[in-house]
Amino acid sequence: MRNFNIRTIKVLLAISIILFFCLLALIIFQYGKVLDVNKEKHVIEDKSKEKKEMENTNDSNNTKSISKNKAAIPNNNIEDEKQSNEILPDKSALQKDAALDQTKIDAFNENSLRMPKINTEKYHSTFGRKVAFIYFSHNRESFLPYFKDGTTPNKAYHSKLNVSLIGERLGKSLKRNGIWNMVNDVDVIKMLNKRNLNFGSSYQMTREIVLNEMRINRDLEMTFDIHRDALPRNLSTVNINGNSFAKISFVIGSAHDNYKENIKFTKGINEVIEKNYPGLSRGVIIKDKKQGNGVYNQDLLANSVIIEVGGIENNLEELYRTADVLGIAISQYYWGNLHK
Repeated sequence: MRNFNIRTIKVLLAISIILFFCLLALIIFQYGKVLDVNKEKHVIEDKSKEKKEMENTNDSNNTKSISKNKAAIPNNNIEDEKQSNEILPDKSALQKDAALDQTKIDAFNENSLRMPKINTEKYHSTFGRKVAFIYFSHNRESFLPYFKDGTTPNKAYHSKLNVSLIGERLGKSLKRNGIWNMVNDVDVIKMLNKRNLNFGSSYQMTREIVLNEMRINRDLEMTFDIHRDALPRNLSTVNINGNSFAKISFVIGSAHDNYKENIKFTKGINEVIEKNYPGLSRGVIIKDKKQGNGVYNQDLLANSVIIEVGGIENNLEELYRTADVLGIAISQYYWGNLHK
């Protein structure tokens, strides 16, 4: 009888443990479903909100367009350096790539451009956790030095040779400094054309991309939307220690409630750059809806920013040098402030 009671107690205890873990698994499953529902609800609300935003944005972008000739690159006024200039692309340039000068492309060898050494004594790593996401709202923005003579700024757009190359280089630099990341390869212009939307809807497209990344990547902490400016070479280039670099500018949208968090994050990175590479950064530019989109999807995540690397007249060597430095600066800020 005593043995029977002991066996009974053991069986009941085992059943209780199994039931406990089943209940725990059910709770976790239900919690995950709630998160997904909230995400989907957020997507629906965001699309509705974005549609209203874009109606106001398209008119604003049109007023900032530059005339269709090379002389339309912003005047060499030092005040222009404090601004972020945009070019409204020629519609045909988004349908068909402008002609490239292959000899100029062949003359550039990425492998000959060495990345800066990293400090192995203070090396950190996210160990496979992709905490940074790099994407391109204006992904076909390109650079005049690689197009045939006579190409105007509003036609300097290309499906292959464009700002995505800067993003790929930045991704490599971040990873070398311990920050694993994802570089998005979606052709936003192709998405726009497929949905019969105009260039002003670019941020609407990338909003979907960022929200999807947030849904599938729970490790995500930072997003970087890479662009290039329309400034002329004398305002978009700086010489540091005998090497030519493309200048950086950061753009923050102030038309949402949490933009101060974006500013705090961005100013932290900018301070690292100014301390180690004085003259490389043109600073942090804040834009409201009167000056552009005003949000730029930065309401989705506190550590989000647009980074404009160089201008329309910079070359890949200068752009890649800057991407290498940018990766170091972001990493230093990340390990020193977000993850002390």
